[in-house]
Amino acid sequence: MKYGRFFCHIIRVGALATCAPLFALEPANLNWGSVYVTPTLDTRVEYVDNLFRTPDNAKETGLTVIEPEVQAWLQNGLNTYSIAYKLTDWRYFDSSDDDFIDHQFNIDVHHEFNAKNVWNIYGEYIDAHEERGTGLSEGVASLIDEPVEFQRDTLGTDYTLGNDGSKGRVLLDAQYLDKEYQNFQDLTQYRNHTTNQLAGTFFWKVTGKTDVLAEVKYQEARYEEVDPLGLGGSYDSDEYNYFLGITWDSSAKTAGSIKLGNFERTYKSQKRQDDDGFSWEVDVYYKPRTYSVFHLASKRLSQETTGIGDSINTQKSRLNWDHDWNSRSSTQLSVLLQNEDYSGSEREDDLRGVEAVFKYSLRRWADLSAGYRYEERDSDFDLYDYDRSTVFVEAKFSL
Repeated sequence: MKYGRFFCHIIRVGALATCAPLFALEPANLNWGSVYVTPTLDTRVEYVDNLFRTPDNAKETGLTVIEPEVQAWLQNGLNTYSIAYKLTDWRYFDSSDDDFIDHQFNIDVHHEFNAKNVWNIYGEYIDAHEERGTGLSEGVASLIDEPVEFQRDTLGTDYTLGNDGSKGRVLLDAQYLDKEYQNFQDLTQYRNHTTNQLAGTFFWKVTGKTDVLAEVKYQEARYEEVDPLGLGGSYDSDEYNYFLGITWDSSAKTAGSIKLGNFERTYKSQKRQDDDGFSWEVDVYYKPRTYSVFHLASKRLSQETTGIGDSINTQKSRLNWDHDWNSRSSTQLSVLLQNEDYSGSEREDDLRGVEAVFKYSLRRWADLSAGYRYEERDSDFDLYDYDRSTVFVEAKFSL
């Protein structure tokens, strides 16, 4: 859902005044009357020591990623209308079969009828790929000769009644997603699906900058085909999430939200295992200094499976530390811990990752960075075990 975007907005306008890294490119715009256009270019060169995320016989390669993006928007008072296009070109030095070009289109409409009635509409179209060894090819990358391709359409809307100063306010959210795989259709046709999501959140102000909340989410997942050789029948499911929580922006040092609740997933097929359990969503910022921010994001949720089992009970936590050393240099350190428990299967995975990045602002319109990323998976099924290191340099440009 789009709640994260609204929380991000709360932090930007509040005391912390950040939801992005402390240190970032400051692109200039082209403008024609009230229409603004912002082009940017992101380029990376990487070396990876285990391209396909395999437990042995790892393939090493270098690669380049070139990512031009252009965003255009029209400002009409407090209302904003924007479109964006991003192309991502992947080129591998030692594995040309994995070369690919991804496309992403976005449209966003932000309309404020008045201070207490705000409506957003958003849409996204993605024509992209899953890197071999991820998604549907997890653990079986060596059995296919090219990446799995997919197209995904998303259309959503949200409406807010009330504002940050209201004693109470309501956020209503609806989203439709359609995902279609484009190759290996003898197998991937059984993973094509749509999801419909509805959510409602009620906020009640308890102090000037602290709200308690109650939230209900519903998701309907429907798959186009049922594998006649599959033992579990249809993956069609209905899921409810119930949360109670708190959001705050109470000082110059902390802001965030914490939601605790439970989920209930039921399947159309009696051969599949219904699931329920404790869930949470945590998004907390701590700013001990004006030039240093810690960000903890953690959640437990039920996800659609891409392979074994009926669904994936996922616990994921990431801690980021962004620090500005001076007006040009900054660093970012990240730690990831994730557990995936596959319901209806004996498979359980533990994933760990760390990343360290040094960033240097060469000019207002040019940022340079270099970094190292390490990730590993420890699974009950040895087929899915791997460790992977990536070294990269990156340059971002704008007008």
